[in-house]
Amino acid sequence: MLRYVGIFALIAAAATVAMSFYQPPMRLMPAPAVFVDGQPNAFSANASLKPDPRIELFYATNRLPVGPRDSRLYAVVPGRDMHTGVATVRIGEEGTTWDKVYAWSTGASEDRRPFLHLENMNEQATIEDSDPLSPEAKAWFEQINEALKNSRDKDLIVYVHGANTTVERAAGQAAQLHHFTGRNSVVVLFVWPTAENFLRYSRDMVTAFGAAPHLAKLIELLSQNTDARNVEVFTYSAGATVGSDALAMVGRDAQQSGEQSVRLGEVYHAAPDADFRGFVDDMRDYAGKAERITVAVNLNDSALRLSQVLNRASRAGRPDMRELDPDASRWLLDATKSYGLELLRVRPENIPGLSNRSHTFWYDDPWVSSDVLITLLYHLPANERGLGAGEAPGGSHYWTFMPDYPDQLEKLLARLRQGQAPAAAAAP
Repeated sequence: MLRYVGIFALIAAAATVAMSFYQPPMRLMPAPAVFVDGQPNAFSANASLKPDPRIELFYATNRLPVGPRDSRLYAVVPGRDMHTGVATVRIGEEGTTWDKVYAWSTGASEDRRPFLHLENMNEQATIEDSDPLSPEAKAWFEQINEALKNSRDKDLIVYVHGANTTVERAAGQAAQLHHFTGRNSVVVLFVWPTAENFLRYSRDMVTAFGAAPHLAKLIELLSQNTDARNVEVFTYSAGATVGSDALAMVGRDAQQSGEQSVRLGEVYHAAPDADFRGFVDDMRDYAGKAERITVAVNLNDSALRLSQVLNRASRAGRPDMRELDPDASRWLLDATKSYGLELLRVRPENIPGLSNRSHTFWYDDPWVSSDVLITLLYHLPANERGLGAGEAPGGSHYWTFMPDYPDQLEKLLARLRQGQAPAAAAAP
């Protein structure tokens, strides 16, 4: 009997190691609820939409570059400088038509959702730490300005991926964020070094802090060198460790210089895998600079449960209020009123089909992805996005999806289409 137990344990261990190295491309996420009601959607609002299964997005990375500049690869280790360029992601296999992509994107096709393939990364400039911008770097920012000029949404979205993520998967996540805005928004992917292997998770957390100064510089440069109305920051999972630290640096720099050179719009942390105490401390440095901070959490998140054990501290996506000192607790409770901080509690028991332990809810669930898009595109507060209010023990307030969310969403979309949205909704 012990022999069979040993064999089973070896097989399980081998499977775990194999899976830790297996990183398939992202699949196109399920169509957000805002796309499946048969009404005009975000694609309809894009007069300059190119019906192309390929998506181009801007990127910046502090990974070590390898290979020719017009077809770059990036290593899992950090480099000294930041490299910028344009990535091309293809939805589906070669020869996939736009009609097929549109059917997948609006829920009209029941075929299995396609992979998102990273075709190319064309590096265009290197930004060194203290040197003036090179002509190539200035040209990259001008390309962003040209894209903003042709976009209905005049904000920039900077997307920061999580740990254990290949460049291809990170590009796939950012590409579909751009895709499901109806390609109305300009997205910049920040690619930080990860080991692309969950057995090296602790190493990823070290490189996350090392990447934060590069992200802070990127946010500041985008504010100073583009015509974006605001720079919005969207972090996912351990990307919140990078993003939270970087945003705190940006906030402190702005406070010390006394200048309003950084234009922070929406800051959205989805399932943030960041030390809870440090996350709150960081918010105190940048909350006054951002239009709104949204923190979306699932308290049953299995990935963050494991992360909490490994890091020996609660995560921002599964917070333990007992870890905060009284002053930090008071600030956090007051921030929902003073700084537009919104805690979005994703409760799987209220959302059909969502796994109770989901960590990927921002792109895997049509309700949550719809709320993400409405937040980024229309800048509406939670009480105007069809969400319900709740109060946790200790007096902290949160927002959540109620079982009647589809009805509330339908009413909201009707108001938006009729131009009756509040003034805060600068409709793209």
